[in-house]
Amino acid sequence: MSQYAVYIRTKEGDIERTKNVICGFPHISQAPYGSLAPYIHEEPLEGFPENIVLWARSIGPTVGIAPLDACANFRDQNSAA
Repeated sequence: MSQYAVYIRTKEGDIERTKNVICGFPHISQAPYGSLAPYIHEEPLEGFPENIVLWARSIGPTVGIAPLDACANFRDQNSAA
């Protein structure tokens, strides 16, 4: 099972990486977006260890998850499945 960093996006649009880690989702390369629900809104990250985050909501304040592998390119892994 993969591990994910937890991110928070505020109503102002600021992004914060928390110290929390979650696990239990199937490995991303083996799973369609549906299995990661509600984290389906993909956004690139800059200035953080991870390069992609999946938000629970496309806009506004929300929680998101990002694969902990700092070198992972979510889009490449997902399209290879």
